[in-house]
Amino acid sequence: MKSIQKYSLILFSTIVVLTSCTKEYDTPTNRTIPVGNVLTIAEVRALHVPGTETRITQDITVYGVVTADESTGNLYKETYIQDETGGLYLRFTTNSGVYIGDSIRVNLNKTKLLRYNQMLQVDSVHPDNNVTKIATQQFRTPELVSISTLKANMESYQGKLVQLDGVFFIEGGLTKTYADGVNKESVSRILQDAGSNQIDVRTSGYANFANDTLPAGSGTFIGVVAQYNSGLQLIIRNPNELKMTGSRPIFKDFNDQSLTSGGWTVQHISGPSYTEWGIFAATNSAAKISCYNSGTSSGVASESWLISPVINLSSSTSPYFNFRNVVRYGLNPQLKVMVSTNYDGTSNPNTATWVDLTSQATWDTDINSWSTWTSSGNLSLTPYISATTYIAFQHIGINASGVGTWEIDDIGINP
Repeated sequence: MKSIQKYSLILFSTIVVLTSCTKEYDTPTNRTIPVGNVLTIAEVRALHVPGTETRITQDITVYGVVTADESTGNLYKETYIQDETGGLYLRFTTNSGVYIGDSIRVNLNKTKLLRYNQMLQVDSVHPDNNVTKIATQQFRTPELVSISTLKANMESYQGKLVQLDGVFFIEGGLTKTYADGVNKESVSRILQDAGSNQIDVRTSGYANFANDTLPAGSGTFIGVVAQYNSGLQLIIRNPNELKMTGSRPIFKDFNDQSLTSGGWTVQHISGPSYTEWGIFAATNSAAKISCYNSGTSSGVASESWLISPVINLSSSTSPYFNFRNVVRYGLNPQLKVMVSTNYDGTSNPNTATWVDLTSQATWDTDINSWSTWTSSGNLSLTPYISATTYIAFQHIGINASGVGTWEIDDIGINP
């Protein structure tokens, strides 16, 4: 009997010891972030007092969908959100843990609104204390815009997800990279459209695509809009969203005061040197041509061509080109605009077949002013789609009085 009691006591003691060694975990406290007053992104932006750091000291909530995240390394402890009223740039105290397509609720208490280099931001956002994730894969469709529209409405487009079509990198095709991933230096590259409008694309040296080569062609660009002082910058979310494999538009504005930059050529067939294509050098330079002989106060027989680089239109559907022109002193001889699909790019252009498009263009007719610049309108290149299309401006001088001087500028060729 004593033996049974002894063993019972030992068993009871063992159970007590084992029970006391079992670790009990505290039940986690459900984190509840207050909602408070709900505002749209536009209303939050309006809270900022210019020239100050506006500190938020009450529960103000804003809802939005994440349009850019840190997954590529192009952003660091920062993100962008958007609703139907606008976009907002958030800076976190640590890595955010939110991703493109996340629908989130942000309590702004203990954050501050400020402008850094004119970019409005919500600073000091704590991912745990300020942010609640509501849903995933709520992706927003980028707004299709132009560079000129962005620049004309900088404040309203800050932080928005946008898409630009028919754009290309100025340095595309030159083996340039988005940024300097070796030295971890951020770089701005210039994006341009067919109308010569330009905007910066800013990429961090820490982005996982920093050392990737810029696309060589033209096409679609998707990114978010940031501002740096008086200019805008586009931020790439993922380079895979850039579909830029089309033919690049060709734009020639002569502001570099060169007739032949960009692959253009001059073929002076006959006549004295002063009847050859030249440059009117000014802030907004232009190409100029005349056959005027100051010694005789009349024109002289001559022929001079300004010819584009080869244009590959083989994958185009509705290509066109345009330019601006102005004339002074007289309307004769008429400047001609020509197109060819069998020119070789180097020989006397008269050895090729050219189609005269002069009558399809709109020309300046005011011979008394240099201010009457006239747009040619869009001249279709659809009948001349080929891999070897050229356009040219031909001037054939005449031996007569009252000859004019022509200038052309802002030639845009849109494949």
